[in-house]
Amino acid sequence: MKHVCVLFALLVSASLAGAQAPGVPVYAEGRGARPNAVLMEQAKKLQAASALLSMTKVLEQAERTHCDITLPAADTKPLTPRERWQRARMAHLRVGQFYLCSNCDKWHLDLAGGYVITAGGAVATCAHVIAPPPNMKEGWMVAVTEDDVLLPVTEVLACNVGTDCAIIRVKSEQPLTPLPLSLDVSPGDAVWCFSDPNGKRGYFSEGIVSRFVKRPFMRKKEADKLPKGTEVAKPVWLETTTDWAPGSSGSALIDQFGNGVGHVSEIQTVLEDPLPEKKTKKKATTTTTQQLGTQMVFHQAIGAAEVKALVKKT
Repeated sequence: MKHVCVLFALLVSASLAGAQAPGVPVYAEGRGARPNAVLMEQAKKLQAASALLSMTKVLEQAERTHCDITLPAADTKPLTPRERWQRARMAHLRVGQFYLCSNCDKWHLDLAGGYVITAGGAVATCAHVIAPPPNMKEGWMVAVTEDDVLLPVTEVLACNVGTDCAIIRVKSEQPLTPLPLSLDVSPGDAVWCFSDPNGKRGYFSEGIVSRFVKRPFMRKKEADKLPKGTEVAKPVWLETTTDWAPGSSGSALIDQFGNGVGHVSEIQTVLEDPLPEKKTKKKATTTTTQQLGTQMVFHQAIGAAEVKALVKKT
């Protein structure tokens, strides 16, 4: 019986070993998984060595409106599905804050998405991704590769809160793979997104561009704080059927050639109307909450044109 169990275990492990193609990562999830433990240790060491950019500096440098970098030319050769996944994955970084909160004495790691746009370490993401968490006491900006290497963010190169775009620079000992940017995109075009929705690592989804819209990103209460007479920015958005969720913000949307055509910014959910309450003579003793179903989800990305607008024209 013991030999049978050993044989069964070997067969199971062998089948698991061949469950995916060579080079495809398998992400740890569920009970006992501590995916951020190694990253936390790396961050603590870099912070102790004063190698991280403080959030105080991030806020100061976020006032920069343009940067001088050279973007790679857009590609025109269609990629295979596996090549698209690989390019999106290699350009993808997790971007966010390593910080202490005001509610406890523990360190936290709050990561969303970003994507490399130059081999020299320029990374595009959302302006709201580099903003400090609301409960942050002190913190530092970090980025993480798909191979779980934590990279120091050295500076904010440019930022526009009104278009939800930012370009930061990271320091990496290993070569980085940039995504070219392209504006040649239309409704009906297929697009893909590699991101980490709701903490689910390496989720690669496919959809099409549904339409383009132009509207403010800033909420009214934020716009009201601007100096009188300031024009509120109205960025161009791509609405797509590609899937993403909280945690995907800043992740690239790519076309069939592997060019970045935008990045994840928002989600809008359309819920069904609540049912009318039944009239009754008896006084209600309990309050019931209706569970509203989802009718439609709008996935909204900021167009690559808004990232390019942060780069000085030469």
